[in-house]
Amino acid sequence: MNRPFTTRDQRGDALVIWCLGMALVLLPLGGMSLDLWHSISVERTLQSAASSAAAAGTSGIDQSAYRQTGSVVLNPGLAESLVSANLAGQTGLPSGYQVSQLSVSGNSVTVQLKDSVNLTLLRILLPGGAVHLTATAKAEAAPSGAP
Repeated sequence: MNRPFTTRDQRGDALVIWCLGMALVLLPLGGMSLDLWHSISVERTLQSAASSAAAAGTSGIDQSAYRQTGSVVLNPGLAESLVSANLAGQTGLPSGYQVSQLSVSGNSVTVQLKDSVNLTLLRILLPGGAVHLTATAKAEAAPSGAP
């Protein structure tokens, strides 16, 4: 005997529809969180690399100026080559990063790195489908024993 649908049968259908609706909401949110965490990870990697490279550049002290005057002044060519060597020796850097600024002034070195992260699900919300990241670090050389 065929019986008509009852409210008990309809509750099961409502639960299936509710679960499908939640999946449609949660899956994109999960995908967006992956895009955001990937961007944060790349930014942290760039910042760490820029800081390390700037610190390495401060080892390029002009020794003749230090011996003559006792003041710490960087040799720009040496400092820049130390920064480049440090960046070349680092592993785990994104393949498409660029050094957008490398400057040596007095006793300080400034390094700025840039990269773009291609998005997956956030591409729908952001025109261009990429997040452009910049990391800047500045380090100053100090005489031995200085705080």
